[in-house]
Amino acid sequence: MIYDDRSALETVQAARDLGIEFVDLFCGAGGSSTGLVLAGYRLLLGVNHWDVAVATHADNHPDAEHWCEDIDRTDMRRLPRRAKVLWGSPICTEATPAGANSGRRSKRSDGQLAIEELGHVEQPGFERTRATFWDVLRAVEVRAHARDPFLAVVVENVPDVAWRWELLDLWCLAMCRFGYGMQILSASSAHLGDQDGNDPAPQWRNRSYFAFTLESLPAPDLAPRPPAWCPVCEADVAALQHWKPGAKRILDQPIGKYREQYVYICPRQHAQVEPYVRPAAAVIDWSDLGERIGERRRPLASKTMERIRTGLSRYPTGRTVITTNHDGHDGRAFPADAAPLPTRSTKVGEGILVPSGGTWNQSATSTVEPMRTRMANPKGYEALVTAPDAMIVEFRRNGTAEPVDHPMATVTAQGNHHGLVVPYRNGCARPADQPLHTLATHDSAGLLGPAGPVPAQVEECTFRMLTPREQLGAQAFPAEYRVHGNKGQQTAQAGNAVSVNAARFIGNRLAPVLTGA
Repeated sequence: MIYDDRSALETVQAARDLGIEFVDLFCGAGGSSTGLVLAGYRLLLGVNHWDVAVATHADNHPDAEHWCEDIDRTDMRRLPRRAKVLWGSPICTEATPAGANSGRRSKRSDGQLAIEELGHVEQPGFERTRATFWDVLRAVEVRAHARDPFLAVVVENVPDVAWRWELLDLWCLAMCRFGYGMQILSASSAHLGDQDGNDPAPQWRNRSYFAFTLESLPAPDLAPRPPAWCPVCEADVAALQHWKPGAKRILDQPIGKYREQYVYICPRQHAQVEPYVRPAAAVIDWSDLGERIGERRRPLASKTMERIRTGLSRYPTGRTVITTNHDGHDGRAFPADAAPLPTRSTKVGEGILVPSGGTWNQSATSTVEPMRTRMANPKGYEALVTAPDAMIVEFRRNGTAEPVDHPMATVTAQGNHHGLVVPYRNGCARPADQPLHTLATHDSAGLLGPAGPVPAQVEECTFRMLTPREQLGAQAFPAEYRVHGNKGQQTAQAGNAVSVNAARFIGNRLAPVLTGA
């Protein structure tokens, strides 16, 4: 995992303390709060309407005050005056890609696995919040009229809100009317990280962050610069966002999703590059492979079986392929010799080895810091995949099967949409030169060593749903973060959360402005 063996509370307590106090109005299970605390901020208050999420939040942030109430009824005059930063994550179901206007089903997926099978989740668990952007504005207005404005306000949401909420530009104008300058950071959680140990999340999760800072303060540098390999420079570079012509803008600020409205380019050669990412394998518990599909008491749905077959045929064992990866959706695969790839390994950050060729074992061998996958981009959206013996199967509409050396598709609150599939055969769980007893301690390297062709029959694979702990890992929560509720409630909390690494990234970038450093 990406954190050490200390408890979540000890990890938080060991974080630097900048003396900046904040309120999290839509705290949920604590992704945004934990990220800011790890960046050095002090949490004063967390507010959320779901009692299970509040219990989780309070258990991991015991020094903060907690209110369990509908935020649209919260008297903003009660918010602690000491707080200088406000974080809010309101969302309307009409704006989210899984919402009412998206045409997607929200409670069941593929007619097979509903979240209820993991335990009952009451309606507040499905709703991220019943409050709206206007509740954030109410809090800002109260503080402005008291002549004690927040120094910074951060509002997190899905990029789709720019297309699906007609009043977004008016809301932004209203926020700026109280003396704020605005920046919009649009980025995937898979690309947000820092050199201080804040690794990107192993999950494709497009989000937009509206950052408001007082006009009297310098503007913070929120531009993401993920490390990437430039095939023209033949070197690692700090990639820059490049917005496509016609990208949506709110008050002259671009907003959108990775690959749809923007890509990353080399700052020197302006060639399109693909940032490094952390694989889903980094958060998988490889000691549990699940059960053989052919022996399941409850057969998998036909669509799920077809996705697995497609994945097995697309990513044959022992073969390196280039595969398009459109944010977790379908893509084509072709042999690696159809396009040139850099063949070197390099260090990125501290203690993180990034292979650019080689074998599956090079993708993730360390149990302390999983390796990242080197991404190649000869045609724009290609990723290097090497002998992927395990796959993540997504059950949502348009979902597919992807190797575990790709990040997960977006984790949502509507159900456990991800299953782990591993080819099942004698000896496949270990390299030929290692004894069986190393299986439990060698992470994915000891688990996925190539040992023959992928079985032609799906029934010969093992399968299980991803656990809530793995879902939390995809959101970059600390490994020992304590979560309340049954499995369904825990899954909902993970899906509702802000990625910890994203909040920490923003906190790190705001800190110099807020402290005058």
